[in-house]
Amino acid sequence: MTEPLVSTQMITYNHAPYIAQAIEGVLKQRVNFAIELVIGEDCSTDGTREIVLEYQRKYPDVIRVITSDKNVGANKNAYRTMKGCRGKYVAFCEGDDYWHHPHKLQKQVDYLESHPECGLLFADCDVHYIRGNKLLKNSNYNSGFQSPMKLSLEQIIHNEILKWTCTAVIRRDLYLQVIESDPYLYQSEKFLMGDLQLWAEVSLISEVMYIPETLATYRVLDESATRSKDPRKYWRFIKSASEIKLYLCDKHKLSENIRREVECDWCNSSLYLAFHERNIDLGMEVRTKKKKFTWKESLLYLGAKYLAIYYACRVATKVRNLIRERVKQ
Repeated sequence: MTEPLVSTQMITYNHAPYIAQAIEGVLKQRVNFAIELVIGEDCSTDGTREIVLEYQRKYPDVIRVITSDKNVGANKNAYRTMKGCRGKYVAFCEGDDYWHHPHKLQKQVDYLESHPECGLLFADCDVHYIRGNKLLKNSNYNSGFQSPMKLSLEQIIHNEILKWTCTAVIRRDLYLQVIESDPYLYQSEKFLMGDLQLWAEVSLISEVMYIPETLATYRVLDESATRSKDPRKYWRFIKSASEIKLYLCDKHKLSENIRREVECDWCNSSLYLAFHERNIDLGMEVRTKKKKFTWKESLLYLGAKYLAIYYACRVATKVRNLIRERVKQ
């Protein structure tokens, strides 16, 4: 293989309907430098592995597939895939997203090459909602996101940036430095995501820049690492995001105002999780942190504690949703 200037890190698990478009988005990049695509395939059960291996056979000079005999989980899959990247820069595109702009990499690498102070570069993106097949163009702009070109740690913690991952390009040496500086934060299974903390900590040692042009498409699936119809899985993920932020607040001694806001988010997600898992111990942990509950919070707490209240709340929610659906019709 030619030594690449850019490596694309693509982690995938059960993305068979989408993985080909993700790969094609990389292959169709119009660039004046060498690139490689490193795919971390985590023992999918839906045929994803067969698809990516076929692409590797067709494009052996560009594509390498990293896999194993057993599923290793998202964080370890991302780490081993990152370690397999050889480029000066690493771009990100998970197996259910894709790059729709053929000059994405060229635009971003040109910027990084001429701005050595910048270690990480994001862009705007489109969002494709699979349910209803809706496409939201320029998602961040149309959501009212206002940001200076340079992003701070506080902005990254405050703003919802998960969907920016498919637009990100980072300097590989910086990526490696941050990931290996805190194995607990990046390589353990304690936390259910690996990008938020990376963006946050890179911002402390390098400039993190944002350009408003849309370069990639982020897919919103009914079931994914970040979304689920199962409320237990959904609230576990939201709670984990708050725990990452709390860890960062303590590690980097952020202001008490920011920490209180994050702790409030943790309490909210933990109460919902306690209710859906009927985990009274978690509910009582929230109770010790939050002395006064609203009526809704009280219902969630009591629903975690008492089976009758839990079922009454579930029935009331179903009735409310049915009424809303009829009103819409």
